[in-house]
Amino acid sequence: MTTASTALLTADRDRWTRATTSPFLDGTRDGTLDDATFDRWLEQDHRFVETLVRAWGLLLQTAPRADFPLVLGGISAFVAELEWFEEVAARRGLDLTGPDLPQTTAYNDALLRLAARPYPDAITAMWAVEAAYLTAWQGALPGAPAFEEYVTHWANDDFAGFVTDLSKVVDRELPDGPTVAARAAVDEVLDHEAAFWSMTLPG
Repeated sequence: MTTASTALLTADRDRWTRATTSPFLDGTRDGTLDDATFDRWLEQDHRFVETLVRAWGLLLQTAPRADFPLVLGGISAFVAELEWFEEVAARRGLDLTGPDLPQTTAYNDALLRLAARPYPDAITAMWAVEAAYLTAWQGALPGAPAFEEYVTHWANDDFAGFVTDLSKVVDRELPDGPTVAARAAVDEVLDHEAAFWSMTLPG
């Protein structure tokens, strides 16, 4: 039997590919990405993770008691990620206080809206965010020397385990397969992921 998470990942392969591949990612793998483009993306990703913490906080309003450890673990991991970003910013001279790019604003707004939906849809959307992000960075492994630290940071085994745990929750919450609402939530996330990868590329 095909699980809900598998069905969602394979429902629209073109959309999934657009969300998990990009010249930006190619550039981190082969070393052709320039530092300015990468740094600008890092600044925006920091803003996104900040919103991710707030979105996962909303999950606690509807999550079943059994999922509290998973949700709280996610929030703790994202807070640690923000601290890592701040350490990176100090080393690379990033400005973490600048304005959001339009793609960041749109994704952040969607994230908060999706997290406030009924739990099956909300946790499915949050899983899609992390599953796409992990797959994208796994595709950039091992990373060019200038980016290896970052690629391996975002494609590590602990993160993969977290995504697997989330997929199990999605399968539990959608025992009869993906609903129309869950499919729509995943499609929206994947479209934002695709836009996020290309937002700092020239042209």
